[in-house]
Amino acid sequence: MLQKWCARCKNHSFSSGDWYEWICPYCNKNLTLQKAVPAVIRFVLIRPYTPRRYQQKDHKPSRSDENTA
Repeated sequence: MLQKWCARCKNHSFSSGDWYEWICPYCNKNLTLQKAVPAVIRFVLIRPYTPRRYQQKDHKPSRSDENTA
């Protein structure tokens, strides 16, 4: 992942490649001629917390749920 720093709005812009025109998503400044550097900010995906009462429990089929055919 690559990043460029926008001097106008002071934000980082990220992309998977710099082959095409690079426009700042915050202020629409053209960053194409600026040199891209590897991203140093690491993204951490956080799983949303689900309260215990809403979590699915292991469901064991009862006798009436079994296929007897």
